[in-house]
Amino acid sequence: MAAKKKASRKKAARRKPASSGGGGVWPAMLGITALRVFTGAVFLGVAHWKLIKPGLPLKETIVRFTELDYLPLVQHAVLNPPEVFGTKWSWFSDLLESVALGGNAPYVIAGAVLFFEALLGISLILGACVRLMAFLGAILIAVMGLAKGLFFLTVTQGTNWYLVMILLALSLMAAGRIWGLDSRLRHRLPGWIA
Repeated sequence: MAAKKKASRKKAARRKPASSGGGGVWPAMLGITALRVFTGAVFLGVAHWKLIKPGLPLKETIVRFTELDYLPLVQHAVLNPPEVFGTKWSWFSDLLESVALGGNAPYVIAGAVLFFEALLGISLILGACVRLMAFLGAILIAVMGLAKGLFFLTVTQGTNWYLVMILLALSLMAAGRIWGLDSRLRHRLPGWIA
């Protein structure tokens, strides 16, 4: 008898809408899913735009991206250390120079960035491994923002920081568990991944 009462209370609790704002859980779930899928589509679109050039093989596309976009960005960051809250981060420029400019490193790293952007887009759209992928994406975009010398609180140049905050929020909310593959994967993978 007690088990029946407990089961009926659980059933009734599931039917009650959440009291936050009167809108219930569905609008929040829809909003989080829309934000996750849209952000994934943005990353997938950017990766497609960078990787797929009609008439060029993939290797040539990566070489062009490296020489026209990646190298100038890293060289600019090395020559002009980012300033964060009034302090020049010369250590960041030194780190970039030592890691990202030696030998074949620029081509390897630039190619990895392009493929990671595509993988991040797919991960967000499908809702698979969102916690890990969104967190790594936030780090990547933060590094790019620092390399560009973008100040954190600028509206006109703040898209990098908006993306960082969106990716961190998606990671912390475990957004892939809402209408995504992580809802099925979370019992098979560690919580920090799905």
